[in-house]
Amino acid sequence: MNEQDFRALSALHALHALSPDEERDFSAALAAHPQWQAIVDEDLATAAALGTGIPAVAPPATARRSILDAIEQLPQFDAPAFGASAVPAELDQNDDDSTPAIAGRRRGWLALAASVAVLLAVSLSFPLASLLTPQDPVTVALAQLESAPDAHSSTADIVGAGEATLHWSPSLGQAVLVADGLPEIHQDQDYELWVIRNGEPSSLGVLHADSNRNAQTLTEMPGAGEALAVTIEQHGGSPSGAPTSDPILVVSAA
Repeated sequence: MNEQDFRALSALHALHALSPDEERDFSAALAAHPQWQAIVDEDLATAAALGTGIPAVAPPATARRSILDAIEQLPQFDAPAFGASAVPAELDQNDDDSTPAIAGRRRGWLALAASVAVLLAVSLSFPLASLLTPQDPVTVALAQLESAPDAHSSTADIVGAGEATLHWSPSLGQAVLVADGLPEIHQDQDYELWVIRNGEPSSLGVLHADSNRNAQTLTEMPGAGEALAVTIEQHGGSPSGAPTSDPILVVSAA
């Protein structure tokens, strides 16, 4: 992956718009090129600025009333007897469509009915918030893992802090690490995630935490005898590609 491709993934990562597979590619690329962490930090800062720069706007109180008013303004007709035509007389095909008044009323009636039907279908089928807000791929993956028939989890203590749980599913072939209460670190430090295979650690990239030092991320699913570990490294991760401190967390999928 070149830097241009990584920048595209980084921008989507900042908006929580990556798929689980793209999130894994993003983490792998960052682990291979720790110098690209500056790109990630810049995109995260930009996304945060976008979120705070636009004031929240409540939907107008008249929105619901407007839809109901539109329904009430539809022409009202008596229900036809069984077998009778359900089309209003003025809209019946036997009427002369060439009459401007009738043709215009027909088009207006049909357009309004179609508009109201679309509005109601959208409002009932899709909550507005879900249309405007992209779903976090980690949250989506975690929900899939928890409902998988072969769902597994393993919990371990974080040294001097909280605990972390690894969720995984062999059938889905993916895993999510949820860490609650990571230890406090300095501004020039980062948490780094590792997979340990045959006793050898391999970096999976920097583990980003929120202001409460909680983190959750898509990660590789450790195999038999393998584990995930977290260490505290310099900002951007270990420059040598190997841990420089003892792990604060080790959790396995055994």
